[in-house]
Amino acid sequence: MAPQDHPPTRTRDRQTRRTKRALLAAADELFAEGRVPTVAEVAERADVGRATAYRYFPTQEALLLETTFLGDSEPMRALPELANQIEDPAERVAEAVRRGAEWTLGREARLRAILRMSLEPEAGADRPARRRGYIAQLLASVKDDLDPEAYERLAGSLTLLFGIDPIVSLRDNGDVAPQRIPDVLGWAAYALVRAALSEPGSARRPRASRRSVSRRARG
Repeated sequence: MAPQDHPPTRTRDRQTRRTKRALLAAADELFAEGRVPTVAEVAERADVGRATAYRYFPTQEALLLETTFLGDSEPMRALPELANQIEDPAERVAEAVRRGAEWTLGREARLRAILRMSLEPEAGADRPARRRGYIAQLLASVKDDLDPEAYERLAGSLTLLFGIDPIVSLRDNGDVAPQRIPDVLGWAAYALVRAALSEPGSARRPRASRRSVSRRARG
């Protein structure tokens, strides 16, 4: 008997992936139009039955989380790789924060929607806590140079510089131009790491590089 070219299971898997991609693409289109998509709207735009769409995304929150954090988040997942690319820990974390802010600004509307929903207990939308993992990997080379309390303080402070939260604060309450926000947050990250490593008891007392300081001063 000749082997089947397309076994049923493989065909179903391909169809599942195509349908999900179509739904996510429709959500992206609606976001680009300045709308926060619902599951029903995405189903209509993708020409997919509502019942089918709800099997993939039971709630609007599930749809938004998937649209926001999957598919186009490779730049964020790559942030820990900076630990192998930039030796200076302050420079490394500052660059990670700058890149994270640039990524976030490009998706501000949808990330604000996620933030808003996460503040409503009845919505049941939990934002992924990825920033803690990024920070742990970025600080791995200096963790043993800090006492536990100093490390906890530094790591906790840096969580305030990742994600949509600082973008909202600066956009809504500050006078910093959007294109300057990544550098502002990167400067804060750099200062925090250097301050922590300069504290008494730290095994590492970094010397500021003239190039780094002058570049930030010009910024």
